[in-house]
Order: sequence, then C-alpha cells, then structure tokens
Amino acid sequence: MRTIKSELHCLSCEKPESETPLLHLHYSGEELWICSQCLPTLIHAPQKLAGKIKNADHIKPAEQHKH
Repeated sequence: MRTIKSELHCLSCEKPESETPLLHLHYSGEELWICSQCLPTLIHAPQKLAGKIKNADHIKPAEQHKH
C-alpha cells in the first residue's frame, strides 16, 4: 500500500512546494515552511506574519546595515 504525502505550503503566501522552493523552520515549538520570496518578510517585517506565526509580533526584525 502506498502512502500519499500531503504537499507542504509556504506559511505566508501558501504556495505549494511543487511551485516554489520551501525553507524549513523551527520556531517556538512549531515546524514551519516559508518560500524564498516570503523569507525577506520574515527577516525584515516579521510582524506582517502575525496570525501565521505564533508570537510574530515579538520577533525582532533584522537591523538595516548601511554600507
């Protein structure tokens, strides 16, 4: 008997792994997946992911470094 694996989706845009590469995250006891297009949001504006990531409003955005 074959087991059918459910497809993984980006936590932000919900694109499936068949359409875009996904990165695997562990945060606050949860396993999450995010695509490369949505990763900058997690890095620079995590508060925009409130409701999609537990305690997203407590994640500090990366500091902007000016060169």
